[in-house]
Amino acid sequence: MLPHFCILQPSSKPYHLYLMPVLYLKHADIDLEQWNAVVALSPQRQVYAMSWYLDVVSPDWEGVVEADAAGIYKAVMPVPWRRKLGMRYVQQPLFCQQLGVYALETSIPPATYQAFTEEIYRRFRYVADYHFNTDNQLPTLPRPEVQVEHTLTLYLNLCSSYEQLYTGYSRDRKMNLKRAQNAALQIEESDDIEPIIRFFKEETAARIYGGVAEGAYEMLRQLYQVLKEKGVGKLYYTVDKQGRQNSGCLFIFWGGRIVYIFNAAPQHGRKQNGRTLLIDHMIREHAGQEVLFDFESPDEREPDILHFYKSFGPEVKPIPVLKYNRLPKGVKLMREARMRLVRRLRG
Repeated sequence: MLPHFCILQPSSKPYHLYLMPVLYLKHADIDLEQWNAVVALSPQRQVYAMSWYLDVVSPDWEGVVEADAAGIYKAVMPVPWRRKLGMRYVQQPLFCQQLGVYALETSIPPATYQAFTEEIYRRFRYVADYHFNTDNQLPTLPRPEVQVEHTLTLYLNLCSSYEQLYTGYSRDRKMNLKRAQNAALQIEESDDIEPIIRFFKEETAARIYGGVAEGAYEMLRQLYQVLKEKGVGKLYYTVDKQGRQNSGCLFIFWGGRIVYIFNAAPQHGRKQNGRTLLIDHMIREHAGQEVLFDFESPDEREPDILHFYKSFGPEVKPIPVLKYNRLPKGVKLMREARMRLVRRLRG
C-alpha cells in the first residue's frame, strides 16, 4: 500500500512545505529499535509507548510511523486494537493511561495529527477511546463524526524542595500523614505482587461495574515481571505494628517520571493511611530533582479518588481522547442502549 504524505510546516520557515511519508505498519513490520529510540528521545516520552510495555498491555499492537526518505522514523503513534464479533476496533488498554504521537520535535504540526488520525480512520470503523498524551495538542479534525473529548491526569513537579512541596498538601492530607507516622507504619520494598492484587480483589473490584476479569490480574503480573526485568518498577508495602501489610503501591520510574501505576489497601490499611505515607515517601525521596510524579488520576467520575490525589497539590493536565463510531446503525443503537444502562447503574 502506498504511504500517505504529511505536509509539515516548520516554525522556523512558516511558508516552507515539504512532504514526509506516513506509514501504517502491522506489528511484524515495525522496526522496534527505531520505534523505541523515537519514544525515548521524544520530548513527549512515556513508558507506555515503549514496545516491551505495549507487548504486555496490547499484544499485536500496530503503529503509524512518520519516516523520512531514507526510512528513518521521525514520529510514531501506537495503535492498540482488539477484536470482537469478528470486528477490529481501537480501545485504550489497561495500565496504559496515555499514548498518542511521540516525535523528535517538541512542536508537532497539526498536519501530523491529521495524517496519523486519518490512517486510523481508514482502517477502523470504531474507536471506543484512544488517549493521546498530555503533550499532544490536537487540532480540529476534518472528519465531523470524529470526536475529541478530554479526560485528565495530575502531575506534581518534584523540582522544589520537600518543604516547599509539603506546603502544597491540603490540611486533611497533612493530618492523615501525621496519623500514618504516629501509627509507626514501616515501608518495605517487595517483589511479591500477590498481596496488592489480593487487596484489590477484596476491597475494590466489587465496586467496579461488571467486575474485573481474571485476565486483568494476569496482565498486571506480566507487566510487573517486565518492569522488574527492565529495572524500572518498584513495589512497596506499608507494614503495621502487628506485622500486617496494610497498603501497597507499584511505581514506574522511567523517562524522568514516576508513574503511580497501581495501588490497593485492605480495610484496616485504608484507615491507617498507608498509601498517603507511601506517596509522601516518593515525594520526599525525589524532591529537588527534575522528576514529574504522575498520579494517573481518574476522571471526574471518581470524585473521592480525584480529591485524594489533588490533596497532594498537583497540577491538572488534560488528556485528549479520540472517539468515533461508524458501525452499522443497528449495532450502534445496541451499544448506545448498553451505555445508557451502564451510566444509570453507575448513578
